Amino acid sequence: MADLFWRIRVKRRARKILLALPDLPSDIDDNVFIALGTQAAEADKNSKAYDEFLFSEEGYEQMPYEDSVQEILSLQQARTPERKGRAELPLRMVIEYIEKLIEVHKRHVVDAEAERDAIKQQIVEESEILTGSKKGEHGGFWEGVAPDTTSRWKHITGVLREWATLVLVAAADALVVFLSLRTITSNQDEALMLSAPAIGVQILFPHLVGKAIADARSKNSRSVKDWIIAGVVMAAWGGYVYGMTVLRFNLMMDFYVTRYNKPMPDDIQIAVFIFSLLILIGLGLWILIRSMNSNPHKSRYSRLLFVYFNKLRALRVAESRLQKTEADLEASLKQLAAISEQWDKRAASYPQVGESAKAVYRRALVNQQGTPVFTTEYLPESKFKIKRSRKQSND
Repeated sequence: MADLFWRIRVKRRARKILLALPDLPSDIDDNVFIALGTQAAEADKNSKAYDEFLFSEEGYEQMPYEDSVQEILSLQQARTPERKGRAELPLRMVIEYIEKLIEVHKRHVVDAEAERDAIKQQIVEESEILTGSKKGEHGGFWEGVAPDTTSRWKHITGVLREWATLVLVAAADALVVFLSLRTITSNQDEALMLSAPAIGVQILFPHLVGKAIADARSKNSRSVKDWIIAGVVMAAWGGYVYGMTVLRFNLMMDFYVTRYNKPMPDDIQIAVFIFSLLILIGLGLWILIRSMNSNPHKSRYSRLLFVYFNKLRALRVAESRLQKTEADLEASLKQLAAISEQWDKRAASYPQVGESAKAVYRRALVNQQGTPVFTTEYLPESKFKIKRSRKQSND
């Protein structure tokens, strides 16, 4: 669409340039110009200004009309380069635009190839990390099977599937936390405000524990720092789970007393406490195990393949545009050559047009005069030489 807009703009600019140039008379019509010889002959005959004595040795070589034919055609021939230039101007401006566009598309192709090669090199590096021949993130070894990402949509569906599962788990955590906090708050709005950081803790702490364990496992040497981080965050998360479990346990006990008007039996209390505890542990444990078993280089490898497919597509588009533009340039150059050839042929045709116009004029003039003497004196000597040469050849 942008290319079409610029082509129209270039043509409009060429049209404005042509309008700013001085007016140039139109080219002659060959048929009309040749046919005018008959009228000119009749006018010259009726003028009675010419007879056979005008063509003596000291007289005219040809009629004034014939001189005017040569002058007119010489003028037309002199104007031909200007007409040719005006006819070629819009096309030359389009060709100039296409040549610049080709340079732009060539740069796009070069840039796309460079980006593709850079991404391909990163994919090779990630593959070496996954095969265990090279260290990866945090100086650890992250061996694993490379994802089978054979298309862009396979990567997208895989990412969406992981995020959808995480959102469902987060929603379940949010519901449990909100209901637990609702028992100690005066209204629902306050419970919602307190739930936001609590939900973040329930999701973030297991993730940090799993990530620290994964980092520690990826290193051959003992990583005390990673294990300390995992232990501290694990303890903090355990305290959070215990506190939320107590809140939920008290909520269930209050519901039981309100409904049955008696205290909750001991065995049911144990069951409710274990149930409340396992809900939070189970939801957080899924995040912990997922983070612990996650390999950052697997997701990075899949993401790089996704980018690589996009770069391949961008390269194909750039190459296609370059080929199309080069084809447009070739077609425009052929069109320009055809226009130039037609105008060159036109310039070369003027002498023949002049001879044709003179021949029509001469025939009409001698017919109008109707005297052999005038015909003999007027017609070019070459006509009679041909006749004499034919006569001599017959003899």
